[in-house]
Amino acid sequence: MKNQLQSVTETLQHHRLYQSITTLDQLREFMGIHVFAVWDFMTLVKRLQNSLTCVSLPWKNPDNIFAARLINEIVFYEETDLNFDGQPASHLTMYLEAMEEIQADASCFLTFIAALERGQDLEAALEEANTPDFVREFVRANIQVALDGGDEEVAANFLYGREDAIPEMFTQLLSQWGVDESRVPRMTYYLKRHIDLDGDEHGPAAQKILESLIGGCEHARTRALRAAEQAIKGRIRLWDGILLQIEQAESSTRPERIAV
Repeated sequence: MKNQLQSVTETLQHHRLYQSITTLDQLREFMGIHVFAVWDFMTLVKRLQNSLTCVSLPWKNPDNIFAARLINEIVFYEETDLNFDGQPASHLTMYLEAMEEIQADASCFLTFIAALERGQDLEAALEEANTPDFVREFVRANIQVALDGGDEEVAANFLYGREDAIPEMFTQLLSQWGVDESRVPRMTYYLKRHIDLDGDEHGPAAQKILESLIGGCEHARTRALRAAEQAIKGRIRLWDGILLQIEQAESSTRPERIAV
């Protein structure tokens, strides 16, 4: 399947966004949007946990114990990892701590979360937070897959849109962002933690989960391939939107040239 996704994967891996984050202001712009992807990632994770393990009462043995063990291991770290200070925290909390560290604006995301917690539906919460259209498109697509997709489609989105892509993306960001790591220790810790976990453990685990769900069914493999391609293209469009937002912010603060 990975060979069939090579073209869109390479487009994502070589996205111009990575070379464009060279200042703290640009990093702040990036984080203010990327936090939505950190959040909806957990919806995909929890959908897989709901499908592959027993989270209802009375308890019964999971049908696919192999996949159940793998997804539980992923949830353990994503939902209750140790943060920069050695305290239990979800990766979303760690990301918000990193945003606070560099004074990135989290108001849009926090307004969105507050609306959800008051019982607003997804569309109303996105509207209340005045989220950019490209963010709404990204979040809608992932939540729809989590709610309505088949298990193999959710697993393909989870693997190719997240776990398989993240180590390469974050490695590029760290190597090219031009920001002194000592100035952003929490953000650096978050990125390196994901590179290590996703590259060494969660990525391979997600691959095994996907293959166990597909089995020998070619129809399931076709559905998974389509979901994977859509997930990668969705990430590319999110990166396009963030890049445009960074460039617009830069142009609006750039001194106007004086004609001579």
